[in-house]
Amino acid sequence: MGKKPKQHRESTADREKAIEALYFARKCGLTKEEALKILREAPIRIDDENEERSGIRT
Repeated sequence: MGKKPKQHRESTADREKAIEALYFARKCGLTKEEALKILREAPIRIDDENEERSGIRT
């Protein structure tokens, strides 16, 4: 038997963006495309916020 062809998968980051966009679209009454556009143009990302908070507090 031959090898199975590799399946092309979306990257994890793309999948997470799509999930976040769908949630945002439902929450705000937008289409998926509109939500993706807004999230791409947003200056602050969720990852950036976590890095700021992960420091030692004095």
